[in-house]
Amino acid sequence: MQRNVGPEDRVVRIIVGLGLLALLYFVPMSQIAQILVGVAAAVLILTGLLARCLLYKLLDIDTSIQEQPYSTTDDRAFGD
Repeated sequence: MQRNVGPEDRVVRIIVGLGLLALLYFVPMSQIAQILVGVAAAVLILTGLLARCLLYKLLDIDTSIQEQPYSTTDDRAFGD
């Protein structure tokens, strides 16, 4: 599977995943909630580190493609 998670998306996923791990450690919750939060944190951190997301693949989303800025000051097309 090709990379489909962009750099900004990766940073957000890793930060949210680490936040969920901190929440898991500091906030008392039921065992089921612990499992759900732990799985969500693991998925976010792994997809952030690997830059690949199965859900993005299924939905045909790719945030790794960056648009190239168009420069209006480029005068090569006019020829001298």
